[in-house]
Amino acid sequence: MRDVANLAGVSSQTVSRVLSGKTNVSDSTKHRVLQAVEALGYRPNRLAASLASGESSLVGVLRVGHLSYGRAQSYIHFERIQNSNGLYVVSASVDYDDRDDWKRGLDYLQSIRLRALVIMSQNVTIAQYLNPLLRQPTVLAMNEADASCKLARVELEQLQSMEKLLAHLYSLGCRRIVHISPEHNEIDANLRRQAYLDFCEVHDLEPFVLKVPDWSSESGTYAAQQLSTYTFDAISAANDWIALGVSTKLFNCYGMLAGRDYALTGYDDTDFAPYVSPALTTVRQDYTQLAISISAQIDSLLSDKKPGCTILENTLVIRESTLNYQAAR
Repeated sequence: MRDVANLAGVSSQTVSRVLSGKTNVSDSTKHRVLQAVEALGYRPNRLAASLASGESSLVGVLRVGHLSYGRAQSYIHFERIQNSNGLYVVSASVDYDDRDDWKRGLDYLQSIRLRALVIMSQNVTIAQYLNPLLRQPTVLAMNEADASCKLARVELEQLQSMEKLLAHLYSLGCRRIVHISPEHNEIDANLRRQAYLDFCEVHDLEPFVLKVPDWSSESGTYAAQQLSTYTFDAISAANDWIALGVSTKLFNCYGMLAGRDYALTGYDDTDFAPYVSPALTTVRQDYTQLAISISAQIDSLLSDKKPGCTILENTLVIRESTLNYQAAR
């Protein structure tokens, strides 16, 4: 800043007033300062500015566990919203179930002067553990969080969406529905699996949960190998990647075509879901709206309002992977 001031022939305080948008600077002085900024390629130190002004332009995000498709999309949209408001996002990624790592990540973020903090997690215990350590307005982005949680939170509804998906399969006449689910203890996997088990109980269906290592298409290929000796008429995969893996393997190795020999559903409505063959029936989660709602919760907290809870509904998207099966029957 001193170099800018020297080149423009003004004081450092005047440069600061120009860059912070203050109006008590003449047009000619402002023009000289901006010319000097451009000539020197100067970029303000936002952290130093926030310390001086007492206001931060930084929002922290603590990402817990693997960066899933949904969480990545939410993060991207959230960052764009903050940037459009003149704010910037800093983040820390920590292990799913390592409490020491949670604390290290939080300590790092809180060593920076933050305007607010967002915790993106699928581990239900994190809010209770970190809550006593939080020093700034905090929003929890986690599905079906504990009702006793005192933090502001935003959730994507899971149970009803899964029930609608299964009801669609049931309406096609499917009675031997397999559910493929990651074996690790993440809340989204648990909720979708529980919705499947509840649906089977209500409709007197024999449940068959096939657990796989993770959310990847490789896990889907593993599931296909396990299914080669099992009779089924529908597969409900916990996400679109698993659905892609299982359908590709079943066709390449066993000649079984989704939408013809069985009905297939995924979850998330990833970018490829409309373009695979057959196009995938799935559940669309609105990650843009999730990011908007997180930002709204932050604004509410900064206005000294009580922490609230926003629950967003999902949309069932029906495509050829089930429609073709209905036609074939």
